[in-house]
Amino acid sequence: MEERASLPPPPPPQGYSDNDDNSKPKLPDIGPGTYVVQVPKDQIYRVPPPENARIAELHRSSPAKETNRSHCWCFVFIIIFLVVVIIIGGLLGGLFSIVLTPKDPRFSIQHFLLHSKPHPQYKITLEVHNPNSNVGILYKEGGDVSLSLKRQKIASSAYPTFSQDRHNSTEFEITLKSSTSKLPKEVEESMTNDKKRVHVTFSLSIHVQAKMKLGLLHSGSMKYDVSCQVKVDTLAQSTHVVSQQCQTKRH
Repeated sequence: MEERASLPPPPPPQGYSDNDDNSKPKLPDIGPGTYVVQVPKDQIYRVPPPENARIAELHRSSPAKETNRSHCWCFVFIIIFLVVVIIIGGLLGGLFSIVLTPKDPRFSIQHFLLHSKPHPQYKITLEVHNPNSNVGILYKEGGDVSLSLKRQKIASSAYPTFSQDRHNSTEFEITLKSSTSKLPKEVEESMTNDKKRVHVTFSLSIHVQAKMKLGLLHSGSMKYDVSCQVKVDTLAQSTHVVSQQCQTKRH
């Protein structure tokens, strides 16, 4: 039987060379029962570069910066609004005072009475007249009244808060309390002398802030200092005011 001639091995595919085997990564020895899955390179997930993380961080911080910027603008707007309101209020108050030129209130002492027990109390009735024909007066809190004898303060009290209409006279009583139970010598003599009436002259000081008002418009605060000199015939029963005079200064 004729021996068949051995056929030559088929030629390798075009572009194939022995070096291609060396370029492929060699897999480690894998035991039985293990599967190896090969995935194309273009489908492998890669770790993003650091630049991507920086860009994402900028995008996350942008809304916070915009929020802070909007809050800052709101704060600036509120400050501007308050400044404008204060300026307008000051201009209106100044115009109010210049155009209307309000007159100062007039004070007078109507009655004077002393209660010596248990602690000295001086009850003084005041009358306040508003001479303005077009504006009212609003007396603010924080005013004080003091009574002195020979430049020595002997009693004090707070000035009441009230509103006074135009061309109106208001009468009210103030109780001034002494800080000590001992009466001044002149006061005690006038109270205990039964043979004659001993006149005593007191000084009354009032410090109060007020505003002029015309409808809904109010002027700026004005400080009034009132000084009164009052003389009584006696501090026993049936005390009468012999003379009194009050001066009002506006600041």
